[in-house]
Amino acid sequence: MSSVLTSFETAMKNPLLAFSIPDTFFNSSPNAQTIGTSLGSFVSNLLPNVLVVAGVIFFLFTIYYGFNMIIGAGRHKSPQEIAKDKSLFSATLVGFLLVVVSYFILQILSYVTGVNFINPNVS
Repeated sequence: MSSVLTSFETAMKNPLLAFSIPDTFFNSSPNAQTIGTSLGSFVSNLLPNVLVVAGVIFFLFTIYYGFNMIIGAGRHKSPQEIAKDKSLFSATLVGFLLVVVSYFILQILSYVTGVNFINPNVS
């Protein structure tokens, strides 16, 4: 027990061995990029990643509804259930196209106005 106390006392005397856990692990680093302090800053940091997230969601929904339509054809589903799967797949496609078209509209507006809407320098 005395060796444990001795090593603890030695660690407390040496600043390289002793450190504050909350300050070290739970405070932000000065080199870390923050998301932002305002809603506008948060949206500006989130906007470039929306297309990627929409693509992943579209891919997953395409797999899911495509699988449902293939399995439904083998199970002899009713025409109403097959139409429901087709309409949900169509809604997924329309949603993804809306995201892509809105991204390109913002690119065109950025080119015309000279304002970078996709990745503005907002802090």
